[in-house]
Amino acid sequence: MTEAAELTLPPYFPLKLKKCADVSDSFFDCFDFNSAPNGDRDVGRQALIKCGTQLKLYKECMDKFKGSTKAERKQ
Repeated sequence: MTEAAELTLPPYFPLKLKKCADVSDSFFDCFDFNSAPNGDRDVGRQALIKCGTQLKLYKECMDKFKGSTKAERKQ
């Protein structure tokens, strides 16, 4: 099972960098398909679980190329 921290959307979501286009599109497509409203108020969390692998790859790529945030630069 994927840990809760891995199943949270990053603060830069839905940003997509050119260098991460493939993994971003893969995650966005999966999340869009699996999070369609269906009467279940937990549909978003379930979509993150189903798309956990794609989310992990999206975060890894974006964290590598996005650059530092203002808060990170202050440290």
